[in-house]
Amino acid sequence: AGYDYYGAAAAAPPLVQGTKESPVRPECLEPGFAEKAWDWDAPAPFPDRLRNLQYRDLRHTKIPRALRFNDRVSMRSGTELREPFLDHRLVELALRQPPERKIRGGVHKWFLRRLAEEVLPADLSRAPKRPVQTPQREWLAGPLKEWAGECIEAALRAYGGQWLREEAVRSAWRAYGRTRADNSFYVWQWISLGLMAGNVRAAGRHV
Repeated sequence: AGYDYYGAAAAAPPLVQGTKESPVRPECLEPGFAEKAWDWDAPAPFPDRLRNLQYRDLRHTKIPRALRFNDRVSMRSGTELREPFLDHRLVELALRQPPERKIRGGVHKWFLRRLAEEVLPADLSRAPKRPVQTPQREWLAGPLKEWAGECIEAALRAYGGQWLREEAVRSAWRAYGRTRADNSFYVWQWISLGLMAGNVRAAGRHV
């Protein structure tokens, strides 16, 4: 329970960690396409908020995203990758622990820190969580801006007027470059569409 939002008072923390803005831009979708979406409520099999959030992250948000990335990175290098902390016995043990063993007195990872005190110096066992974030927001607005813009235009050529509202997407992309938005989740959605459109065309040429 190291993430800040596990201890926050908000009833519904963001699906993308560290964001205050929305990670999606529904106003950039064509109305007919947007109407096909539905609200998603994460399952809540536990009697407390903390474990329900952890279950959401484990089954539906953080872990599935990370495993997809890990799988692609490892396959690209022809390397087998194992995630030892996803052993089902360890996961089940963790989810059986009550919330007060995870967060107590505002201290996250309370139980793990108590165990660490037995073998580690206090400055390590009590050290705050240090998030590591790739500077992808800065890359997309800086050295990768031209490439990202080309991918977005490819997405608009393929899906503009069908899935995407062209001017709304371009306006949001220009605003991203000016304001340095706090997340690039929605930009990656458009980039992925552009790359997918390119792959579809390439596949068609080889059929």
